[in-house]
Amino acid sequence: MTGDPPSVPPSRPPEPATADDVRGLRRWVLVAGVWAVAATAIAVIALVTANRDDDGKEQSARASGQISRVQSQLTNRLDDLESRLDDLAPAEDVSKLDRRLKTVEEAASKATDRLDAVGDDVDDLQSRVDALERQLESGTDTTETGTETTP
Repeated sequence: MTGDPPSVPPSRPPEPATADDVRGLRRWVLVAGVWAVAATAIAVIALVTANRDDDGKEQSARASGQISRVQSQLTNRLDDLESRLDDLAPAEDVSKLDRRLKTVEEAASKATDRLDAVGDDVDDLQSRVDALERQLESGTDTTETGTETTP
């Protein structure tokens, strides 16, 4: 024995690929292609969704700004109304004015009633004066009627 290691047997030449080997390789290439298409579709969907979210954020920011503006306008309007209410007379003054107005209305009503009575008296006196004038024109004596006349 010699101290030399055994020699490596010569390698066999590669065998040519068979039809089954080509079919198997084709199958794995198709599977890899399907996975690539699926990954691309998922990436596109994620990109579109991200863009929509950005648009949604922009719309949300715009809506938030509009809401803030409307709130500010409403606050200003409420402040204006409060200042107007503060400038108005207090309820006590209004109730005093209401009582005074009722008193004036009652007095006006009484005056109207008295004026109507005076008008009726004037109409009565006018009719009596007309009757006396007719009697004077006709020459009749008014003493028979019970009315006194002074010359």
